[in-house]
Amino acid sequence: MPRHLPLASLLTAALVAATGASAAATEPGDAFDEALLEAKIAEFAEIGGFTVIAEARDGDETWTGAVGDRGLDGGEAAEPDDRVRIASLTKSMISVILLQLQDEGAVDLDGVLGDHLPGLLPYEDEPTIRQILSHTGGLDDYFVHLYPSLLENDISDVEADHRVHHSPEALIEMSTEGPLLFPPGEQWSYSNTGYMALGLLIEELTGNSLGHELDQRVFEAVGMDDSYLPHDDSSGFRGDHLVPYLSTGDLDRPYFDTSELSNTQLWAAGGVIAELADVNDFYRAFADGTLLSEEQLAEATVYVPTELGFDYGLGLTGLQLGCPDDPEAMHLGHTGGGLGHQTYSFHSADGERQMSFSWNLDDRHYADPAEVQWALFGLLVAGLCGVDIDEEPGVMTFAPQDLMLTNG
Repeated sequence: MPRHLPLASLLTAALVAATGASAAATEPGDAFDEALLEAKIAEFAEIGGFTVIAEARDGDETWTGAVGDRGLDGGEAAEPDDRVRIASLTKSMISVILLQLQDEGAVDLDGVLGDHLPGLLPYEDEPTIRQILSHTGGLDDYFVHLYPSLLENDISDVEADHRVHHSPEALIEMSTEGPLLFPPGEQWSYSNTGYMALGLLIEELTGNSLGHELDQRVFEAVGMDDSYLPHDDSSGFRGDHLVPYLSTGDLDRPYFDTSELSNTQLWAAGGVIAELADVNDFYRAFADGTLLSEEQLAEATVYVPTELGFDYGLGLTGLQLGCPDDPEAMHLGHTGGGLGHQTYSFHSADGERQMSFSWNLDDRHYADPAEVQWALFGLLVAGLCGVDIDEEPGVMTFAPQDLMLTNG
């Protein structure tokens, strides 16, 4: 049985990569190898036993792929534009909004939430907004308290309570009854709780719902016509989508359909539902000046190292892949686990070379997790580096047995 960190985690790949590398823009290389991408997506889907959809871009060129049916029990074939819960990719959008609000003079990221929402975080030594954005604030994670059985790879708590609606305040309260995990700024620990608090901050600062601000500042600004934050106290999806599943470990009923998960359980920490073309549009707009100024982008990409081998900025993961054309290049993006849907989305720092893909099974019971995880990164590297990791020993300089899939 593979190890999994709680849903608080993200991208738990133990990359052997230098931290603090330059995030300077990189020129995309030759057009990607479509035959290689077709082979890698098929390999990943077959080894994992799930459905995979993907979109890769190199400048103006685009490749899309889909392998499998929308549901694991058959039915209609999946399409590259099917919607998924993009989960923690939402955090990059929250970061954009707060950086814009800071530029407008509405907030100081080096201030604290208590300046605007007194008592929301019950700590005398309150982390700054910037520390919450970068997961260095010491906040615990509410998923550990909402679904404690997941720590044992047991989904019984999810089966019982996945349709229960929760307010952001209730989720924050359940995870702040204890002390901070560490003094703010001294360590790094992924916290969905912090982003729930940031969603409330955005609503306090603007006087509008978080969904309204995402619509105005992100979706409409970028042209993300097929993306949305679900309404409060709702469940499920609008439009065609992959059916999301958790694995159970029970051979008689191996999968549990999480389509009716309450959307309140993710909200500002990971509630956006989108198609992958919109995701790529968003991260290109993140990098190219559409959403952020050069100064704001520089602020977002001040990365702090983590013990998990990647770096983290403001709602943004920085990842070195060791691509042969620029081994030191830092790719920006995020990963997301939406209790069934899982998504990886990474991009060259100039937004020209892009790779996003999703699959529809959070499987805690892989027979050979290292094989699945190597196939995952094979697809990622094929899209961003244009090479086959099985033939390029200098790419992804870590052992596949060190990798873990994650949720976050």
